[in-house]
Amino acid sequence: MLVGNKSDLRHLRAVETDEAMSFSEQHNLAFIETSALDASGVDTAFQRILTEIYRLMSRRNIQAEEAANATTLGDGQKINLNDTSTNTKPGCCGTN
Repeated sequence: MLVGNKSDLRHLRAVETDEAMSFSEQHNLAFIETSALDASGVDTAFQRILTEIYRLMSRRNIQAEEAANATTLGDGQKINLNDTSTNTKPGCCGTN
């Protein structure tokens, strides 16, 4: 986020609004002008940056949960359910 401060002092600008907006677009940044003197834009700037932080942290948490829940299966072991010649055990109550 690019924040232009002291927007109330327009006659003393070092960077014009158009130039700042162009820069922020080129660098994929949000742009807002603020003034503590007349309290313009300050609340909005804080809300936007906090919203962006929350969005990024939520995305990071979701990705971490997905990675933790991902299971990787190995080759495993084949089991033949029709083969009764091996591992024969008596049935219930000693009957076969």
